[in-house]
Amino acid sequence: MTILPEVDYLATKYMGAFAARAFMSSLANKELPTFIFDDLDLERANAIMKQYPSVPLSFVDASVMALAERHKIQSILTFDRRHFSLVKPQGFTHFNLLP
Repeated sequence: MTILPEVDYLATKYMGAFAARAFMSSLANKELPTFIFDDLDLERANAIMKQYPSVPLSFVDASVMALAERHKIQSILTFDRRHFSLVKPQGFTHFNLLP
């Protein structure tokens, strides 16, 4: 859920308000999974950012990585291929970056 404001912004900017609202409606209708960001995820996101001090990771990126690790989700849809490709996740060798 930490990424929703960024998704809304990027979807609106690149695909239009209709697409952004359709995505949010899909979430509200429970057509897509959501994950609760908890204290352990916060600790892991901070650890990721500290582990890669030369990579300008945003909190949003690190929080997505932490949630992906915890839920064993290897594939991530992102436009930020550079940052996600530099981080080695716990539990698998790399993230599969989409598209």
